[in-house]
Amino acid sequence: MTNTTMKTLLIIIVILLNILQTLGRGCTLKQNRIYIHVVNNLPSNSQQLKLRCQSADDDLGYHTLSINQEFEWSFCENVVGSTLFFCHLYWGSKQRVFDVFRSNMFVRSRHTQYYWVAKSDGIYSSHSKVESTYKKMIDWK
Repeated sequence: MTNTTMKTLLIIIVILLNILQTLGRGCTLKQNRIYIHVVNNLPSNSQQLKLRCQSADDDLGYHTLSINQEFEWSFCENVVGSTLFFCHLYWGSKQRVFDVFRSNMFVRSRHTQYYWVAKSDGIYSSHSKVESTYKKMIDWK
């Protein structure tokens, strides 16, 4: 190979790597933006809900939610389908750690909204803000 051919090939490889890296960070045309909502629906006379949510790449920090307050963030799944976000919720002496979103590279979800609602008897999940759609997923420990 000539020197010019090698340089051209190297430039093409660098461009392709940049494209792949960009696709890994953001939404592609075939991807939807995913929205996660963590909502404090604990009794009005109870302690505030504390939480910390993170992925392998992003630590969203510690947050304290008052009654009926919501913490929300959004992201795009990575290209290889390995996106995982989890949260650690604290309510007085009770706490739980659980996955709020886990990709499946073989089956893409049609849902873009994920609601996790803390109540006095446990943590509920839904793809809608409508309370009648909430399903209890986790008991407090």
